[in-house]
Amino acid sequence: MTVPSAIAAPAHAAPGSQGSSAQRLVFIGKDAKLGINDNGAPGSSAGDVRTLALTMTTASGTVVGTADVVQTLTDEGAVDRAVKTLVISLPKGTISGMGLTTFNDFISPTSRPNDRIEQIAIVGGTGKYRGASGVIDIEILPNFNSRWRISLDG
Repeated sequence: MTVPSAIAAPAHAAPGSQGSSAQRLVFIGKDAKLGINDNGAPGSSAGDVRTLALTMTTASGTVVGTADVVQTLTDEGAVDRAVKTLVISLPKGTISGMGLTTFNDFISPTSRPNDRIEQIAIVGGTGKYRGASGVIDIEILPNFNSRWRISLDG
């Protein structure tokens, strides 16, 4: 059970399906579609929302799915802190994640997360990834691209 060219290590079934070995997927997120909702007071304030839709590809450029991300600002200050939720849609199911992220200016369309690599908890999935757990390391790349290293627990 493999996803062509998308696996950095041997692929095995995710938790909740037929195997018990860990699985690692590596994708590039690109073609970002960014949305910003400045709710409440002008500028960064609690309740502001950033949305992001990405095309997920292999390193060679083969499209394998999408990622949809919603970030809600919970605390503005010297550093803006937001809750990040995401769903990665792949041909055989979805992987859901959740974590915290920080920005210097959440509401600015050119602002990127402060951490060059963010770690997001995998909190579930559907289909092949039903019951998934693990972590997603999202590396910030130029031009609103990103490298997603998905480590599914075995």
